[in-house]
Amino acid sequence: MKTFTDISITAATKTLEVDWTPDAIFRHPKQGAWFDPSDISTLFQDVAATVPVSADGDPVAVMRDKSGHSNDAVQTNAARRPTWRSDGTLAWLEFDGVDDRMVCSPIVFETSDSLNCCAGMSYLPGGAAWGALRSLVANGVYAGLSNPSITGTISNSGGAYSLNAAVAPNDRKGLREALISPGVLAGHEIQTSSFSSQSWQFFSYWNTSPPGGRLFGYVEYEGTAGAEFASLQAWMAKQSGVAA
Repeated sequence: MKTFTDISITAATKTLEVDWTPDAIFRHPKQGAWFDPSDISTLFQDVAATVPVSADGDPVAVMRDKSGHSNDAVQTNAARRPTWRSDGTLAWLEFDGVDDRMVCSPIVFETSDSLNCCAGMSYLPGGAAWGALRSLVANGVYAGLSNPSITGTISNSGGAYSLNAAVAPNDRKGLREALISPGVLAGHEIQTSSFSSQSWQFFSYWNTSPPGGRLFGYVEYEGTAGAEFASLQAWMAKQSGVAA
């Protein structure tokens, strides 16, 4: 019996796709952030980052940025910290829908006027809270805005948006309804000038009462979206338990 080894370019591409992670985005100098709740080594219960998250239900005060840029997400108020949850297969941050949110330090975008964002998330049904893929803390600049009952455009910072690799509803109510189940919300060609050098957040919107739900991961990077944007969405779908 003869044994053949497939060393074709196609086979190599398949191997790369199976093993792909967002680390591939940040191997070249590129400003951004990568938050991964499935990597428990990046999560801490205190602001000093001395007490690691170790069990389902632990509060999260710090989530380290895995991009290499130290754009960490932090919550200094103990009452407003989301919890780390895991069912043994997936892991996520759980927001209580009362006051939980994470805040990120300002990012100075360096080489581009275009930003690409991708998150695996789901929102609790009902209520009145606003949510966003990305928004500023101090004013109402947003991308991927949603609300349970209020309609209107989902972005005031440009961009093209997809949900589970299909065109996303360009309506806040429609987008929220679609995100009651876990989904991958992604936007590209978002204007960095709208967000640069100001504190920001994912999942929540502005200083409004934050929504409840789950965040399975979040990645953003500046520049052209490129072929890696599709790989990122596929990776995020796996992190979120979303069928390809």
